Amino acid sequence: MKCTKIQEQFSQYVAHSLSEVANSEVQAHLKTCAVCTKELEELTSFLAMLDSEKMQEPSTNLRTNFKEMLASEIKKNAPKVIPLAPKQDWKSYLKVAASIVIVVGAFLFGKHQADVTKIAQVQEQNKEKVLALLENTSASKRILAVANAEEFNKKDTKIIEALINRLFFDKNANVRSAAAETLSKFSSETIVRDAFIKALETDENASVQIELIQILAKIQEKRAIESMQNLLNNEETPKYVKQQVELNLPSLL
Repeated sequence: MKCTKIQEQFSQYVAHSLSEVANSEVQAHLKTCAVCTKELEELTSFLAMLDSEKMQEPSTNLRTNFKEMLASEIKKNAPKVIPLAPKQDWKSYLKVAASIVIVVGAFLFGKHQADVTKIAQVQEQNKEKVLALLENTSASKRILAVANAEEFNKKDTKIIEALINRLFFDKNANVRSAAAETLSKFSSETIVRDAFIKALETDENASVQIELIQILAKIQEKRAIESMQNLLNNEETPKYVKQQVELNLPSLL
């Protein structure tokens, strides 16, 4: 069996989802092929990195400067003081006014904190729904989940890892392409760029390859030059995929 056919099954082989016959064929080939063995080791090493990689997440910065807010509320809401008779005890009125301002400020601060907490809870619920849909048996629902993942504008570790998992292991090429497109929004992360390069080297579907080629050129990932050149030199690479390489590769050189 050709190396390309064996390598095409690596994702399922690593995930232990091959049939016994196919699994035996891959193992038998690996015993005699150093190239495929090295390729499998690189893929396994990369996937293992996904489990241990801890990406830096941006701080939520949900705290509000109470003094600034209180000063703002005093300025906006404090009642105009009408001067009384010259001999009145103005300190008593000042204490009452200050007490009112403090109570109002504390109420507004508490309400703001409650709103922030509610928003965070809703966002967490939405994230869990997206993660669940990404594992759905329906390809159309997985594509919907990938699209919904775009709403998470912060670099959420769980979302990114789930999308990378779809990029490598989803059996549906449309889902893999959609995952790549959404992941491009997190291309500042090294782990995402590494995933794009490795996927270009292992995915045999032409539409997914084209999507990855365009993304890698757009984000100016020069480490992809070698992978693209390999596609050009591979006789089994479809002509229209080579055309995309020829169109995008010069921008990286």
